[in-house]
Amino acid sequence: MKVAVIGLGAIGVQILWQLSRQDYVEVQGFDTAYPGHSMAGAGGDSRLFWNLELAELAYTPLIQRAAVAWRELETVSGAVLRDQTGVLVYGDEGDAQLDCAVNSADLIGSPIKLLSVSELRKRFPQFRFTEKSLGIWDQEGAVILPERTVAVTGEIARYNGATIHEFAPVFSIDPSGPRITVTSRIGTQEFDRVVVACGGWTTKLLPHIRDEVVVRRLTSMWFHGGDDNYLTDFPPFLRAAPSYCYGVPSHDARSVKLGLGFNDHYVTGDADSLPRHLTGEALEEQLSKFEWIQQKMLPGLARRPYRVETYVESYTRSMIEYIHRHPENENVVIMTGFSGHGFRVAPVLGEIGCQIALEGKSDIDISFMERTEPAFTILDKEQGITTHNSVMNSRGA
Repeated sequence: MKVAVIGLGAIGVQILWQLSRQDYVEVQGFDTAYPGHSMAGAGGDSRLFWNLELAELAYTPLIQRAAVAWRELETVSGAVLRDQTGVLVYGDEGDAQLDCAVNSADLIGSPIKLLSVSELRKRFPQFRFTEKSLGIWDQEGAVILPERTVAVTGEIARYNGATIHEFAPVFSIDPSGPRITVTSRIGTQEFDRVVVACGGWTTKLLPHIRDEVVVRRLTSMWFHGGDDNYLTDFPPFLRAAPSYCYGVPSHDARSVKLGLGFNDHYVTGDADSLPRHLTGEALEEQLSKFEWIQQKMLPGLARRPYRVETYVESYTRSMIEYIHRHPENENVVIMTGFSGHGFRVAPVLGEIGCQIALEGKSDIDISFMERTEPAFTILDKEQGITTHNSVMNSRGA
């Protein structure tokens, strides 16, 4: 069986690896650049792996399976792909996301420690907590090395016999024939199965999914501490909505990467028609969105970031992955809309994508993805304009 995987980022490369493990499959992967390049949605030096779920309790078993899949990937590759640092999830008492996180830990028996406001202040003096603050310390949380993970996984797949076409953007897919025609920079080929997993570019290749998936440009900013010791013992963290944000410290404890949620991202209908390098008013606007973190949460940070980067992400209306077969040809599998949390479960999504491509279904239960309520409405699918996303509220919105 001949299978193509289009897009070799966080998810696509995991699907490629899983397919390369099947003796009867000839698999080829296509990427606009190469696995692990810095401009992909998987860029930015770090991602969080946490064992808790903030919004959809039915998602929890997938996270549990992902923890196993990550360990397998690290064993097979022999590479360190995550640093088990622990992760702090916190917010205010009564926050729906915080309640969901506690319930998800109970559901799978994840080792956590609840932290009162006094314990939070003692353990993490860098933060300015409110009197209502409540924390959850996820003892088995980790920091993922995203670019290394993608590059290493691609090399394992290549070792298994997968063909990787670098600098080979796919221009079109024709699902109308008995076999699927893929036209790319290297020519036209036919495949028995095709998996499309090219992140924010999927809506360009398959415009029909714009009814369910929108594209956003997110911004990450790296800040030094105001003094050399401010970020000592600083934890990777997620702050729950309605003040959603996250941060990942550097290895040397001298800086932290900060990020915001959906409502603070740049709106676009086309992943190729948005500014990726910020200057002037565009940069000033993005800086203003992060100011509340410095003013209300982390007052010891430097006033301005030393590094600003942008990345492209895709979101579904439900904020849960879009995993469907093409309406014209069930041998085309579409996997996109990972909504900012796909990387932590990427290895298990690789298993799911492989199984659906080869067998038409997965033995991992993803039925909950069909019944999840929308978090926003798409008002203009060509421009990517939506209503406010109440699930991902932040003080910067």
